[in-house]
Amino acid sequence: MKRFRQALLVFLCAVLLCSCSAAPIGKPQESTEQTTTATQVKTAESPDFSEMIPESVPSETEPLKPLTEEEAMTGFTNYLYFKIKNLQKILDEDKIPCTWGVASSDKNEIMIMFKSNTGALLRYHINRKTGKTYVTQYAVETNSYFRTRETLNVREYINKKPTPTPYVIKPSNATPTPKPTPRPKVKVSTAVSKTSVIGGKNHPYKIPKVTISGRNTYAANKTMKNELSKYNLKGANAREITYSYYVSNKLVSILVHISNNETDSYNNYKVYNISIASGKLVKDSKVVKLYGLSNKKFYSMVRRTFKFYKGGSSVPTNESKKIIKANLKRVSYKYVEPYIGKNGNLCFVGNVKCYGGSGTGIVLFDAERKSVY
Repeated sequence: MKRFRQALLVFLCAVLLCSCSAAPIGKPQESTEQTTTATQVKTAESPDFSEMIPESVPSETEPLKPLTEEEAMTGFTNYLYFKIKNLQKILDEDKIPCTWGVASSDKNEIMIMFKSNTGALLRYHINRKTGKTYVTQYAVETNSYFRTRETLNVREYINKKPTPTPYVIKPSNATPTPKPTPRPKVKVSTAVSKTSVIGGKNHPYKIPKVTISGRNTYAANKTMKNELSKYNLKGANAREITYSYYVSNKLVSILVHISNNETDSYNNYKVYNISIASGKLVKDSKVVKLYGLSNKKFYSMVRRTFKFYKGGSSVPTNESKKIIKANLKRVSYKYVEPYIGKNGNLCFVGNVKCYGGSGTGIVLFDAERKSVY
């Protein structure tokens, strides 16, 4: 009986153990299927990450658009109010107010001309793309513009309003006209005034001097003095020295006459042409150019003049022809020295063939009148 009970107990325990082992095996399978289904539903509802990336990403900075004339004027006007603290007072009260306006513009640059109440004339060169601006100022002395140290960027002032806000100003579109450069003052005076004694008689001995305002004429005056001072005041070789001059727009022409004035056996001339622009002596070809002629045109005038020169008065026809032919071969700066005569005409000193053998003489000619001066 006792053994029967023990066997029954063992059998019941085995059955119970099998029941407990079977339940856990089915439950995980069901849970796995539910988890997979839930995951699929969630994935279907969630957006794909690739759909969140835009097709094209815009650049961080857009390229600057070129400035318009209106934008440039707005920025520049605002800049003036920051730069000139009492600008509004100047505009309201001064008889000669400041003016500014667009003077020129192209695809690369806008230039604004500014004239202050003091007369200063400035040009603001604005880069259309960057707005960077440099400044040039008009100089009366040189009649030209030079670059200043002032710089700015007009773009920075387009939306930068000064305080208080200025009145609405209609800028002038007219380009201010620069004042004409004053003409230098020219003075010809006598640097040396002495008396030469020729044949026991007194004669003038004068050496000229040129002064031009704003120009250095020291070298020119020194040359004239050195060359003319070598002539004697007394004795057999004494000379009389006199001069005449003419001042044109570009030249001071001085004609110096050197002679013995007693027997008239010695007669010579020296020409000094001085540029008013530089204050320096200029060469013969430069004299012709400043007068407005080319060398070719000047030599043509010399030839026409020589055709009227017959070698003096009462010269036989056959001799005159020889003299004219000989002088037409002496058309060069070696024998011809141009200057401006007292009447304002272009003249020249000619070393020419004269009547009386193979001799030469120094004669003054008026190239424009084709005659002896």
